[in-house]
Amino acid sequence: MDRFLATHRHTNTSASPFKLGIIYENGSWIERLLSELERRAIPFEAIDVTQHSYSLEPDPSTTLYFNRVSPSSHLRGHEAAVPLARTWMQTLESHGVRVINGSTSFQLETSKVGQLLLLRRLGVRTPRSWVFNDANQVHKLGEFPFPAILKPDTGGSGAGVRMVHSRDELKEIAAHEPELFGPDHLLVLQEFIPNDAIVRTEFVDADLVYTTRVVATNTFNLCPADGCHRDPVDSKLARPSVEFIPYPDVPADAVAQAREVVRAAGLDVGGVEYIETADGDRVFFDINATSVYRDDVCRVLDVDGFSMLVDFLEREFAKENAKRRGSGLLLGV
Repeated sequence: MDRFLATHRHTNTSASPFKLGIIYENGSWIERLLSELERRAIPFEAIDVTQHSYSLEPDPSTTLYFNRVSPSSHLRGHEAAVPLARTWMQTLESHGVRVINGSTSFQLETSKVGQLLLLRRLGVRTPRSWVFNDANQVHKLGEFPFPAILKPDTGGSGAGVRMVHSRDELKEIAAHEPELFGPDHLLVLQEFIPNDAIVRTEFVDADLVYTTRVVATNTFNLCPADGCHRDPVDSKLARPSVEFIPYPDVPADAVAQAREVVRAAGLDVGGVEYIETADGDRVFFDINATSVYRDDVCRVLDVDGFSMLVDFLEREFAKENAKRRGSGLLLGV
């Protein structure tokens, strides 16, 4: 992968003075994208923010950025990527530079609490939740239904998520496994809602890509990428696995609800996850910006999610270039 990025890091095969910036911290998640940008002769720069610096005066030659940094970056030893990406995107946006999946959506994606607050403002049902930053706070927990789900506020790929069966077990975990608090040192205790599957609905520019029902066995990692490592919830149970089932007959009002969420979150590309309850209600609990489109699901539903994404990037890049030309802010001006 390092060799691939060394070869493809910066391509400028057209006469355009402008380029598209791809902000990333996990090279394996952008390899296909960079190949397609090359094929379409779209000039780009792949920018690794695991070790990066920036000026408060942005590069005028990069007219559009696409953020592909994940909240799970700390699991790969990239703890420094998230704070730098967040402040850099804020800097770019302060100058009027367009960032796809920019600082607003990124702030939400890196905070489960922020997501829940947004969902509640929109009036959709969310799981009952309680937030704390220290094991000594557990005694303040009021009446709360167990079993419950414990997760770090900044998560990703199911990291640190586990089932907790009692208040005593919660106190024990919090006291003896401080690493579970995550990079921002916050844990969220969340109501467990029995379900047969999680529903994940994906969008590009508010257009529906597809919806899947996600059935997990002995894992909380619902990452759609085949290469995602899945730790078992219980080592004595079956090997962890996740099945992604195409959901072509998803109710139209569910899609409308999810679309409202992505718009309110400022999410240009991404998905929303919810649970269909036994009483026919929906409980929304996750907003995800690092979408990976599964080829098997796309084939069944006769959609091409990856092409929808790159078409969107190409359109937005052309629009931002036109704005820059119209303003006279060309290279060297």
